[in-house]
Amino acid sequence: MPAKNFSTKFSLPKNSPYISYPVQLLARGPWSDFLRDNGYAKLSQKLKLQVFYRIAEVQEIWEQFSPNHSVFDLWNTRNAFYEAYRFEPYFLTLFKQKGTYKDILGVLPLWHNTDKLEPGDDPLICDASKYVWFGSSWPEDNKFFVKDVEMIPLLLTAAPDNLELACIKPSSEYDFLLEFPGYTQEEEKKYFLDLTSISTLDDYLSKLKKKKRYNLRRDRKRILALNPQIIINENVHVEEMFNLSIKRFRELFPDEPDEYSAFEDDRRKNVYRNLLKFAKNYQTRVITTVINGKKEAVEFGLVYNKTYYALNSGADISRYSGIGVFSNLQVLEDALNLGCSKIDFLEGDNNWKDSWHLDYYYQYQFTK
Repeated sequence: MPAKNFSTKFSLPKNSPYISYPVQLLARGPWSDFLRDNGYAKLSQKLKLQVFYRIAEVQEIWEQFSPNHSVFDLWNTRNAFYEAYRFEPYFLTLFKQKGTYKDILGVLPLWHNTDKLEPGDDPLICDASKYVWFGSSWPEDNKFFVKDVEMIPLLLTAAPDNLELACIKPSSEYDFLLEFPGYTQEEEKKYFLDLTSISTLDDYLSKLKKKKRYNLRRDRKRILALNPQIIINENVHVEEMFNLSIKRFRELFPDEPDEYSAFEDDRRKNVYRNLLKFAKNYQTRVITTVINGKKEAVEFGLVYNKTYYALNSGADISRYSGIGVFSNLQVLEDALNLGCSKIDFLEGDNNWKDSWHLDYYYQYQFTK
C-alpha cells in the first residue's frame, strides 16, 4: 500500500523557463527537519529547475542518465508504454548553469496520467490523476537518475503533488532516504529465480519440497499426455494471450470489473504490440502451447542482459487443469536453453509464486 500522501503545494509549469531552486520549499512539509539537518539550504542555492516535456528532449535526457542494467531501463521499453498511452512527459531536471551550458545533475523522469478516477476505483492503487514514472507504475527496477544521490531529496521536494513513484530498486545508496518522509518499502515481494546453479528442469524441481515437486510434475505430465505443440515466437499469438487473460479474469471475478484483466484496456494491448515492434536491444519471447489445434496458453517475455523477464501470460485453466503450471515450466526451460542466469517474475505473488519457492526481495516507493 502506498505511503501517506504529503504535499508541498508547488508545481513548476511545463512551459516555464528554468527557475532558481525555490528554497522556500525546504521549510515546508514533513521534510524540513531532514533538509535543514543535512545542509540542503546551502546546496540548493546554486541550483536551478526546469521541466522538459517534448519527447525528443526527454529521450535525450533519459539516454544520458539510464544505466541500461535492466530491460526497464531501456528507452525502447519505456517508449512502448509512451506510444500506447501518450501521457505527456514531465521530466523535472535539476542543474547548474555554466554560461550557456546546463550541467544536469539529476532528473525525475515522470509522466502525468490524466485519466480520471472512475466510480469504484481505489485512489491508493490507481495511477489516475497522478504523476508517476515515465512509462507508468508498472515497469520495475526504477532508479533515481542523479549524478550524486544528494540531489534526490531536492528533486522529490520540488516534484508536483499527487506523486507516486513505485518499484524503486533497492540500493545501499538509497538507504539514507528511509529517514525521508514518504519513502517506504513496498508490501509485495519481487520474485526471481537464480539459474546459475540450475542446468535442467529437474535441477529446479529437485530443490522443491516433495509435495510441491510431485504436484508440478503431475500437472506437466497431464498436459504432455495431450501431445501439445510448443511454438516459439509466432508474434501474432500475443493477440490470443490477450483473449485468454480477459477470459480467465472474467471467469474468476464475474461481478468485479475492477479485477478484470489489464488487457480490457486496448492501450495495455498496444504496450505489448509495441514491445514486439520496438525490439532492438532486447529479445522477445512468445511461447504458445497448442492442444488439438487450439492455442491454449501463451507466455510473453523479454530477454536482456542474461535475464529473462516473464512479463505476462494467458492460459485456459478452466479447460485444462495444470496448463498454467505447464506453461510456466516452459518459461523456465526456455530461459535455460537461452543461457540466462536469472528469471525475473516481477512483483506480486499472483497466487502461485510463493508456493514455487522463488527468491525475492522488496522494492521501495515514494509518495507525496
